[in-house]
Amino acid sequence: MLKQGDLLTLENDKDYAVVDTTKIDDIVYVYLINSNDFSDFMFCSYDQIDGLYEVEDNDILNKLIEVFNYQLNGTR
Repeated sequence: MLKQGDLLTLENDKDYAVVDTTKIDDIVYVYLINSNDFSDFMFCSYDQIDGLYEVEDNDILNKLIEVFNYQLNGTR
């Protein structure tokens, strides 16, 4: 399982830090930020066997923004 602060090098050869993780409907989601370019971030689903997949569904993205905002800031 990935945890906050883990550093990952993705297929694009860029380094990302795990900002936070959450689980929704038995799917683990990860908030990643490029450690060299803070404007480069992504939300991914994560499976220990299949790895990371960038989330592209707008409904899921909106939910993840809400959840991560609450987890990181304690606000909605």
